[in-house]
Amino acid sequence: MTKGFNLWRIILVSFLCIIAMAVVGFAEEANKAITVANEVNVRKEPEQTSDVITTLKLGEYVNIRDNEDDWYLVELADGSTGWVYNDLIIPVEEKKDLIKKGLITGDNLNVRKGPDINTEIIKNIGKGTEVTIIDESDGWFNILLQDDLKGWVHSDYVSTMPNYSTGRITGDQVNLRATPAMNAQILTKLKLDTYVAVKGYIEGWYNVIDSSDREGWIHQDFVAIVLDNSNTSTPVSRSASRFAGLAKLGEYAKGFLGTPYKYGSSGPKSFDCSGFTSYVFKNFGVVLPRSSKDQATAGEKISKSDLKLGDLVFFDTVGKIDGKITHVGMYIGDGKFIHASSGSKAKKVVISEINEGYYKDRFVTARRIF
Repeated sequence: MTKGFNLWRIILVSFLCIIAMAVVGFAEEANKAITVANEVNVRKEPEQTSDVITTLKLGEYVNIRDNEDDWYLVELADGSTGWVYNDLIIPVEEKKDLIKKGLITGDNLNVRKGPDINTEIIKNIGKGTEVTIIDESDGWFNILLQDDLKGWVHSDYVSTMPNYSTGRITGDQVNLRATPAMNAQILTKLKLDTYVAVKGYIEGWYNVIDSSDREGWIHQDFVAIVLDNSNTSTPVSRSASRFAGLAKLGEYAKGFLGTPYKYGSSGPKSFDCSGFTSYVFKNFGVVLPRSSKDQATAGEKISKSDLKLGDLVFFDTVGKIDGKITHVGMYIGDGKFIHASSGSKAKKVVISEINEGYYKDRFVTARRIF
């Protein structure tokens, strides 16, 4: 009797172990992700200025363990962990279920404290507002707004969007193919600077969806991964070398000193302020929005005291000072920034002091692009 009982106990324990292993394996598989850019930085903390632990190559696999804002906590092959910006990796599953995005479809929609129509209203949001969906409950979405306010809205008034990474086409008339092969059927041709949703990556090919909802494959040589910015429909693209070459960026910009100012011009023989910054960054693999107002939504907001070479600086240069962004330049260190000035004394690309003279009291904000 004892031997029989022990035998059954061994069988039961073995069976439970097998189930446990299967569950763990399934969980790990469900949270597996693949990198979709070269030299992806894995950082100590979920912020761009945090120390880099290591870098990952295009197509490497990691396991997602957690998320915070726009970052994933990932586990590497050696068991160590670190933080990766969420647009640089794609979960193996077809949908990014850890974080979803939504677009408000109702006017003056009530944001409530709980998932119930009788709970307190904490805010009203307008039609077209983009939100991050962090939880769901019985027909309600728990959302995170841009001001870090959390609340609940009814799902009937939210259109969910696929939270795929974004890619920018870097060639002209690039083939979108039916399968990841050079001899595969061509579905259509995409123009330079077209944006696509990136679903996945397999052996040198990106699985993408274009603006006409056509799904297909594009070779990695013709796609640049774009970092998402919830405040603008024209995202910022960061190439594989996005965190390198800042010294060269500054020297390149200085090469245009004296170039004439011309409103609406984006170089290289003349510039307006945002045309200058756009042109400089584009030559380092970074695509910025065209206007100074939209550029002020790109990248990461930083304080004036934390400025570093390559940061964009924004000013209110029209009429009384009320915080309206009308001018942009690039910080080059030592309290100076380079910009295409429209001032009557300059009207050309110049270097100015940020903490002295005209611009001292007209500074509005700064953004770190890479």
